[in-house]
Amino acid sequence: MIGLTKNKILQWFPPVAALLFVASILTGPALAQVYTIGLSLPLSGNAAPLGKQYVAGARLALKLLPGAENIKLIISDDGCDEGLAELAIDDIMDAGAVLVTGFLCNKPVFTALEMLKGQAIPILVSGARSNRILKDRQRHDWDVWQMAPSDADASHAAFKALVKRWKTIPYAIVDDGTVYGRTQADDFRALMEEAGNKPQCVDNFRPAQSSQVGLIRRLKRSGVEAVYLAANGDDVALIGRNMIKFGPGLEIATGDSVSLLPFIEDNKGIPVGLLTIMPAPPEEFAAVQKLIKAIEAEKLEPEPYLLMGYSTMQVVIKYLGEADRTFSNKNFPTILGNVNFNSAGKNTTKQYKLYRWNGETFTWLDISQ
Repeated sequence: MIGLTKNKILQWFPPVAALLFVASILTGPALAQVYTIGLSLPLSGNAAPLGKQYVAGARLALKLLPGAENIKLIISDDGCDEGLAELAIDDIMDAGAVLVTGFLCNKPVFTALEMLKGQAIPILVSGARSNRILKDRQRHDWDVWQMAPSDADASHAAFKALVKRWKTIPYAIVDDGTVYGRTQADDFRALMEEAGNKPQCVDNFRPAQSSQVGLIRRLKRSGVEAVYLAANGDDVALIGRNMIKFGPGLEIATGDSVSLLPFIEDNKGIPVGLLTIMPAPPEEFAAVQKLIKAIEAEKLEPEPYLLMGYSTMQVVIKYLGEADRTFSNKNFPTILGNVNFNSAGKNTTKQYKLYRWNGETFTWLDISQ
């Protein structure tokens, strides 16, 4: 066997080639580039459980998916708060992130947009739904892409679902007095009136009360047969229970704030027939069903925000693998359906459908006919 001494190597190869050869022997194969991805999430405060679900889903995706080997996460707590968000983005920038995602709440998104403006670091919004995220995008030159449907999408979906259904019946629009509730109610009302279908009654109520009998009586006196509630899930459930007890038996429609009803133990008092306009629940996606065993093997539950974290990483992995590195006019398959961004940063996939509560779960109502 011939021994390879340093002198013999230098005799066999030109000097530069020899140096490269020796370096390869000493160091082994070159390491692939590592991409740091920032996650800005609420890990403290009321929304902390959702942020932790998201982190679990993101980590599971990096463990299971091909192409994730060279991705490192830097996870920072934004607490759904502007001040904490500044600290979170500082940490993410210091870590050298090439992309920032997460963002379950609106305030941290706008903090990040201002801090990262001009930094060539795209922002991929998983959960926040403010209309302003994309409305002000071009004016401020923000590099932001919104996976979640916007609040305006929710109002428009409610209009599409109910405009024909309520064309010949008197109906009411009721909100809970919050900024979110009023905005949803006003947007829905404007669309319905533009279509020539004005509400017979417009009202509001104080949220988080033990009873809404006063509202029920006002609706009864108004003579309406249906009501659109722009309110959170707890108040919608309470109003539904009060309506069963005190009448009248109105058709109730609301947004996706009630999407967690199937997981609430005390959901038996919710009136059968409650309508909700919401994104398709995870169990409707075959890819989620296939993932259940892998989730359970990690001693996790297939919770909504875990699946959101997983699907976001699917988008990130494909983005990093693209030669042109752009989200614009690209299709990103995920376990929760396709994500299709247009050049304005909007996910154009239609996510909302009309569902009916049957006493145990929500069933889809086809309004295409």
